[in-house]
Amino acid sequence: MQAFRDLVRGWLGKALLALLMVPFAIVGIESYFVGGKAAPAATINDEEIDQNELDRSVDQQRQRILASMGENPDASRIDLPVLRQEVLKSLIDRAVLSQQAKKAGFLIDDATIARLIQETPAFQENGVFSQSRYEQMLRNIGEDVINFPAKAKKEIAVSQLASGITQTSFVSAKELDALSALDNQKRDIHVAMVAAAPYLASVQVSDDEINKYYKANTAKYTSDEKVSVDYLVLGAELFTDKVLLTDADVDARYAEKLKALESNEQRRASHILINIDDKTKDADALAKVKGIEKRIQAGEDFGSLAKEFSQDQGSATNNGDLGFASKGMFVPEFEKTLYGLKVNEVSAPVKTQFGYHIIKLLEIQKAPVPTMAEIRPSLEADVRAAKSEELYAEAVEKMDALAYESSDLKEGAKQYTMTLQTSPLFSKNGGEGLAGNRKVVQAAFSDELLKEGKNSSALALDDKHSVWIHVNKHEPSRVKPLAEVAADIKSALQLDKASALAKAQADAITKAINSGKSAVEIAASYKVQWQDYAATARTAPAPTMDLLKVAFRLPNPKANTWTAESAAIAKDYAVVALSKIDLGASTLTDDQKKQFMASLATSRGQQELQDYVVYLRASAKIKETTEKK
Repeated sequence: MQAFRDLVRGWLGKALLALLMVPFAIVGIESYFVGGKAAPAATINDEEIDQNELDRSVDQQRQRILASMGENPDASRIDLPVLRQEVLKSLIDRAVLSQQAKKAGFLIDDATIARLIQETPAFQENGVFSQSRYEQMLRNIGEDVINFPAKAKKEIAVSQLASGITQTSFVSAKELDALSALDNQKRDIHVAMVAAAPYLASVQVSDDEINKYYKANTAKYTSDEKVSVDYLVLGAELFTDKVLLTDADVDARYAEKLKALESNEQRRASHILINIDDKTKDADALAKVKGIEKRIQAGEDFGSLAKEFSQDQGSATNNGDLGFASKGMFVPEFEKTLYGLKVNEVSAPVKTQFGYHIIKLLEIQKAPVPTMAEIRPSLEADVRAAKSEELYAEAVEKMDALAYESSDLKEGAKQYTMTLQTSPLFSKNGGEGLAGNRKVVQAAFSDELLKEGKNSSALALDDKHSVWIHVNKHEPSRVKPLAEVAADIKSALQLDKASALAKAQADAITKAINSGKSAVEIAASYKVQWQDYAATARTAPAPTMDLLKVAFRLPNPKANTWTAESAAIAKDYAVVALSKIDLGASTLTDDQKKQFMASLATSRGQQELQDYVVYLRASAKIKETTEKK
């Protein structure tokens, strides 16, 4: 986890936080197939967001929410359909920004990405880039070495576009003074409550009204379909003590380690890039790079020429130095040439998708080779883990066969001495514990398990744990009969009618105040009492925040009059009146102004970015796929 924290703190975390989503659960995709073809979660112009990406993002966000709940998280508090829709919206926002970044020309070359990856602390051991750590980290987050650099380039381009908007907003000193004065403004506020309860005795609700409401709101009185499942969890750790460790196994693992260290060679290169673009034809770029090549061959300093001519802005200022990189960091043509050079050797011009390069190999770095004795404990641990996983994989196959052949899970429990557990009832929206896994929920409500009474096949909880489930109890969805809910409906309708009368009274009081009647007249005519809040600030503890919002949007009253507005408070109503405004003045010091100007500029920049995303969404062709439940 510390490596992940390091990753989030650095450049990669800022640019790729949305990309690096840890897959806490493996999610099935069977239900997304229509006519043999996987339906995307959404299509933005010609770009698709597939269901796997959405599932992974939803699971990751769900885990974050659960983690924020403390020691006893309640998964039932998470509305999965709502969460899924919010996550999909976020992915669509990212897609429209990515497309716009590409259209606007925000491009990152392979060399820059390679250098940034090399400098990421999460990918280093003892301050030095480690290819094995890099690959392991990517596996942990569900990425691979081949696709990750391309995704990184895409996300950094989005980050650059977003930064160009958020970091260019500003707030003037005059605006800040005006905001400070508004913030210091105080108002004389008066509140009269009009409760709904006193009107209850004067309203009636007929049986016909109750019946009509019941028929119009059947869904409100329909219970969710629920199931409870028996389940068995099998983990790779069960087989750790059953592993037979031999010297031959350790020797073979040591040989693999040495081979991996050999492949972990890193090369530090410098290059000169001449771009091929709309302004520069291939022949012109080639002629220019050959001219530079002749000057190198004549003895001129490579770094100086790189600084003068290279069009790779990321490395040109550093004499073309790309830093250390291992295989897989550069495009194939560049990498093939780089790994064919000797130290201090300079290549002939090499053409890639970016243009023509001249490459100089500066240094080769190889990892030190440990002795068997130095790393034997870790080798034994690796072998033990690998063999336990093999035994685990075999056990999963055997358990699948038992589950297929059996009418329940008891035989499987005996086979591996596992405890058969039973979940609480849960709906299609999921629940706590096992019911928080979307694939488990989908399997539990499938026809095979629900109607045919079969056991599930292995459902992966993570890389080293699988679960098998069998429906233990099924509660169908049902509409509660009218007799069961009639009293509740009657009470609700009575309260609604009483509330409507309270609103009418509050509106009448408001109208009377705004027409110029005095507070004393209002109190006598409408039998209300005023609560006075003199010289009240926006952040005052009373009245409530909602009523303060109403009071601070009321217009300034004329002399000896009030202005007013009614506001709902649950089923009751309040009349909020204003008699006086103290305009206030700016009280900020110069240092405070500097601090607040930066803070407000950041907030404004974030709002402008949100507005920009709304504009891009409105301009894009977006089609969302409705998931079938």
